[in-house]
Amino acid sequence: MGNDLYQRLVDAVTRAKGDRALRLVTVIVPSRGAIRDVLQYLARHGGVANTQILTLDLAVATLAAPALAPRVPLPFPYLDASVQKVLADEPGVFADVVDQPITAEALAAASRTLGAVADPSPTDATPLVRDMLRVHTAASAGHTDTHYLPHEAYAAATSRIDKLGEVVMFLPTAADAGASQFLDALANRSQVIETEAQPLGTTVLHASDADDEIRSVARLVRKHLASGTPGHRIGVFYANGDPYLRLIHEHFTGSRIEFASEQCHTLKHRPAARSLRRLLSIDTDTLPRRELLSILSERAVRWFDNAGLPLSLRRAERLTRSSIKIVGGLDWERLAAIEPEHRDAEVAGSLYALVTDLRADLTAIAESDSWSAASDNLIALLERYFTATSTRSDDPTSADINTLTMICREIGAMDCIAPTPTASGIVNAISVRVDALPETVGTMTAAVTVGLLAAGAGRDFDVCVVVGAAEGILPATRREDPLLPSELVGRTLAEEIQHQKAQFLATLASGQQHRIVSFPRGSMRGGAEKVPSRWLMPTLDALSGSKIGVVDWQKQTADVEAIVTVESFDVSTQTVDRRIGVSAATETEWRLRALAEVSACHRRGALEDPIVAAGMELRSDRLHGRFTRFNGNVSHIENAVKFFDAPVSTSRLEEWVASPYRFFVKTVLGVDTLDDPDDAAQLDPLTRGNLIHLSLERYVQGTIDGVDATLDRLIVISEEVLADARIDAPGWLPQLWEKDSSIIRRELVEWFELDRADRADGWTPVHVERDFGVEPDVVLLDVMGEQVAFAGKIDRIDRHTDGRIRVTDYKSGQATSYKKLSESEPTDGGTKFQLPVYGLLALTMGNSVTTRYWFVNHKANYETIGYQLTNAAVDVLKADIFRVHRMIRAGYFPPRPPASHWANPLVDLLGKSGLERAWSSLRDVPELADYRAKYGD
Repeated sequence: MGNDLYQRLVDAVTRAKGDRALRLVTVIVPSRGAIRDVLQYLARHGGVANTQILTLDLAVATLAAPALAPRVPLPFPYLDASVQKVLADEPGVFADVVDQPITAEALAAASRTLGAVADPSPTDATPLVRDMLRVHTAASAGHTDTHYLPHEAYAAATSRIDKLGEVVMFLPTAADAGASQFLDALANRSQVIETEAQPLGTTVLHASDADDEIRSVARLVRKHLASGTPGHRIGVFYANGDPYLRLIHEHFTGSRIEFASEQCHTLKHRPAARSLRRLLSIDTDTLPRRELLSILSERAVRWFDNAGLPLSLRRAERLTRSSIKIVGGLDWERLAAIEPEHRDAEVAGSLYALVTDLRADLTAIAESDSWSAASDNLIALLERYFTATSTRSDDPTSADINTLTMICREIGAMDCIAPTPTASGIVNAISVRVDALPETVGTMTAAVTVGLLAAGAGRDFDVCVVVGAAEGILPATRREDPLLPSELVGRTLAEEIQHQKAQFLATLASGQQHRIVSFPRGSMRGGAEKVPSRWLMPTLDALSGSKIGVVDWQKQTADVEAIVTVESFDVSTQTVDRRIGVSAATETEWRLRALAEVSACHRRGALEDPIVAAGMELRSDRLHGRFTRFNGNVSHIENAVKFFDAPVSTSRLEEWVASPYRFFVKTVLGVDTLDDPDDAAQLDPLTRGNLIHLSLERYVQGTIDGVDATLDRLIVISEEVLADARIDAPGWLPQLWEKDSSIIRRELVEWFELDRADRADGWTPVHVERDFGVEPDVVLLDVMGEQVAFAGKIDRIDRHTDGRIRVTDYKSGQATSYKKLSESEPTDGGTKFQLPVYGLLALTMGNSVTTRYWFVNHKANYETIGYQLTNAAVDVLKADIFRVHRMIRAGYFPPRPPASHWANPLVDLLGKSGLERAWSSLRDVPELADYRAKYGD
C-alpha cells in the first residue's frame, strides 16, 4: 500500500515538471520524517532535481518569514509573560484565581491556540470566553511591532503561494482551522495524493496492560531486526505519550534496541532544573530543614566550606535530626551556638554558612525590582551553588547547568513585557522555558523510529507499529474546552476526532510489508476493561473473516492466526509465541525462561549468576524453614558476634529476647533509623520518660549534696528541664506541648508527696544515676563457668536507717506488663534483667537488697513493683542469662517480630509481615527449640 502511494507521488511530481526537469516543484508532506523518506524515494526514481519537500508548517514559515520580516514568530514564553501582565493590570473575571500560576498558563495556552484564528468573535460568548478574548487581544497587541501570530503567517503564506512553484500535496492534514484554510488554498492549485482505500493492519496484538503491550512490541521489533530488517525501516508510534513514551524507553533500552525518539527524561525531570525550581520556591524565612536537605541530596546543589571541603550530607542529617534538632526558621541559629569542641562543630559551621548565604541570595532574587536584576541574581545563584558531579566535558549535569544559565539570561529581556518580577513569577518564567525545551535521543538514519502518531504519517517503512489502539486512547476522550468553544476556534470536536483518524490511517499506511496494531486490555492504574479502538474494528473484521462485535471481540478472535493474545508477563516469559518472536525482551526474561524450563526443586543451579542464586537460596530457606544466614543464623562465621567481649547492657539483652533479628540489625550491624524532627508534633513516651528522669535526677542529686528537699526546688528544676526540652524539639505543636508539660508538672508534684513520705519512713537516697561497668564498679555474673560483665546506670539507690539497700528504676509508662515480677520470677520469664543485675551492684553496699520499679505517672497510680534479691532470684537470673548468652555467642538471631503495639521504625523498615512469615516457618528448627520453649511462639 505504501509503495503504491509513493509511486503515485513520483508520477505526480513527473507530471508537475512536464518537459522541464528543473521546474520548481514543492511537495507538502504530513510529517518531518516524511521529508527524508520522500526525498530518498524521489532520488531513487529521478524526481528530486529542484524539488523541495516541506511540511505544512515549514511551507508557511518559508513563505511568510520574508513577507513579515523583520518581525518574527511570537515565542510562547513572551506570550505567557504578556498574559501575566494583562492579568496583573486588569484581572477581570479571573480576579479570584489570578494569583495561581496555572491561571496565566491556561490563558496563555488558549491565546496560543487562538493565534491561528484571524478574527475570533463567537456569538453568544460566555463572560469567561469574552474576558479570555480580552486577555488574548491585549497580550498579543503588545508584540505587534516585533512579532507575528500564526494567522498572520497563514495569510502571508497564502498570498505568496506562487513562490512554491508547482505543488503536490501528499496525504494532507491540518492541525488547526488556520492550517485548514491554507490547505484549501493550496488544493486549488495542486495535485492531491490521498489513500484510495482504508489501510488495514496485518497483525493485531493485545496484552493485559500497556506495560506488557510494549514489552511484547519489543520482542516483535527484535524479531524483525533479527530477520534482517534495518532499524531505520521500522517505526513505532503512539497516540498518547503517557505512559507509552516512558515504557518504550524502558523496554527498548532493556532490550538493547537502538531507537530515535523524544527524550522522556528531559531537563525538567533532571536534578539541576528540579533543584533550581525547588530552591526558588522554598520559604526563605523558614527554610525548612527537610526540604533543604532533600534538595542537597539531589547533588546538583553543593556547598563547600572555607577550606574547599564539601558539606557532608550524612553528617548534616545526623546533626539536624539528633544532636541539634531543626525544623526550620530560628532553629538554624542554634548551629551558630555549637561549642567548638563538639564533634560536629565543623559540619554545623558549614551548614550554618550555607543557610545564611542561601537565604540572603534567594531573598535577593525574590526582591529583584526588574527582570534584568532577577536574571543577574539567578546567574549568580547558579554559579555559586550549582556544581557538576564530574569534571568530564560530557557530564550531563554540567550541560544542564549551562542550559539553565542560558535560560536565566534570557529572562532578563522580559522588562516591559511581563509584570514586575515576583518569587512565583520567576519560577514560572523559568518553568515555561524549561518545559518547552525539546530533547531527542538516537539517530533516525540508523535506529528504530519512535514518535507520536502524527510523526508516522506519510513515512516509508517496512514495519509500522501503532500502539495503544484502544477506545479512550485512540481516539482520546475529548471534552469541550470552556475557554475555547468549537465555534471560537473554527473546529468541532468531531473534526478533531476525524483529524486524529486521518493521522492514524496515514501512519498505518506507512508500513509496506507489516502493519501491526497493538492495544491493552486493561489499565496499569486500574479501572474498567478496555476494548479495541473503533478504527481498529475493520482490521479485526478483515483478519478474522467475519464481523467482530465490540463485546465478544476476544472470544471471536481467539483462534485467528494474525491476532496475538499476550495473556500476562508470567505466561509470556515461560512460553514462546513465534508470531511476535522467540527472543526474550530483556536479559531478565532470558533468566526467567531458563528457570521456567526446570522444576522448582532444581532451579537453584540453573543460572550461573551469584546474585540470582543468593536470592533463590534466600527465598528457599525462608519458605522451607531452614535456619540459615538469610533468616538470622550467622553461626558459620567464627567470632562474628563480639557482643559479650565488653560489658553489656541489660536493656540490650531484653531487646534480643523481644526480637533477636532486630537486635542483630541494630546492635551487631549498627543499623538504626533516625527520628525526623518534622514528624514529632508532640511529646513521645520515650522523651516524656527522659524528662521525668532528668528532673528527678537533678532533684535527688541536690538532696544528696545537702540541698533542702522542697517542692519549690523540684518545680524550679522541672521548669528548667522542660524549657530546655522545648528548645530541643522545635517540631512540637504549642498547644500539645502545653498539655503534655502541664501533666508532667502535676505528676512531679504528686510524686513529691510520695517521696517525702518515703523519707519519713527512713529511706535516704545515696546514689542517683549510678554508673557501673568500668573498674572498680564492674558487675560480674558467673554463667556456667564464663564471666558476663554488665554495664549500665541505676536511676536511684536508697539506704534505710536499718541498713537495708533499695534499688529503684523509674518508669513513666503503665505497670501492666510488669505485674508478674516477684522473688520467684525476678526476670518475668527471662524477659526483664534490669532489676536483678542492678541488685548485684547493690549487694556490694549491703546484704539486704530490695529492687523495684517505680511508675511515676498518674495513670499507673505511682505504683511500685519489686522484690527482695535472694540467692534463688540470682540463680534464676543466671539460668536466663545463660540461655541468652549461649544463643548470641552461637550467632542465632531468629526473625521473631517484637510483640508490641508501639510503632518501631526499624521493624517497619525491615518489614514486620516478612519477619512474621519467616519466623512462622522456623517452628521445627532444633537450634531454636530452647528459645521457643522459653518464650513461646
